Amino acid sequence: MTKERAKKIGIKVATISVSIGIVLAYLIPTWIFWDGTSKSFMWIFDIGFWFNVIMGIAFFYGMGNFFGKKAGIEILVKKRNYILTGVKYGILTLVTATFLTSLIGFFQEGIDNIGGFSNPFYDYIFKPMYWILMYGIIPAILVGILFGLTIKLNGNK
Repeated sequence: MTKERAKKIGIKVATISVSIGIVLAYLIPTWIFWDGTSKSFMWIFDIGFWFNVIMGIAFFYGMGNFFGKKAGIEILVKKRNYILTGVKYGILTLVTATFLTSLIGFFQEGIDNIGGFSNPFYDYIFKPMYWILMYGIIPAILVGILFGLTIKLNGNK
């Protein structure tokens, strides 16, 4: 297995895995706030931070691409454990994409409030990281396992 082929497989599988993660990220709040009506499913249309959501999706795909290459090489070339590697890069994708997305809100609104009553680092970086990791760590682990397994299976074709 060449490194270039391993990278291509990693990117392909990462793109699918990130797409699954984004669907899960949409469905988790839908499930949490479900009130039996279609309005619960349409919560995304009531938010006022579309730019952040779109950039978050872009960061997730970007980080998936970046870490997908690394995972492909580790699993297919270096023969590392596919489960642990998949989970490691699944969590790293979640953490880095969330952090980068949090920085957008921090620079849009929080940076003006440094030294004020509230703590912008806490409000715009820590809180989003906490809540997304709180609800996203288990899906990231599960998708990461499937990610690693799928890379391994695609590499053995």
